[in-house]
Amino acid sequence: MHSPTVLLSCILLILSAFTACTSRVRYETPPASCASGQINLNTATETQLVALPGIGGPTAKLILDLRSTNGNFRRPEQVLLIRGMSESRFLEFRSLVCAE
Repeated sequence: MHSPTVLLSCILLILSAFTACTSRVRYETPPASCASGQINLNTATETQLVALPGIGGPTAKLILDLRSTNGNFRRPEQVLLIRGMSESRFLEFRSLVCAE
């Protein structure tokens, strides 16, 4: 028979694993195509990217570098892979971009 301490430890371990799995950030499924007026991250120029809120020249170049190194973006959230790109900064221009 197991001691109550071992049983309690197992229960806490299972609960913490369950909690960790359910607190993930979920993003909307990207639309099949870009809406009118959205900038496609896969074809955007540096000038178009700089026009986005919160994106300056250095960040625009990093987006272009990421695209040239890794290929087309599958979803806009991939710009979060850029060092220094925070989620709050990304959310400032999320509705203005797409990836198709």
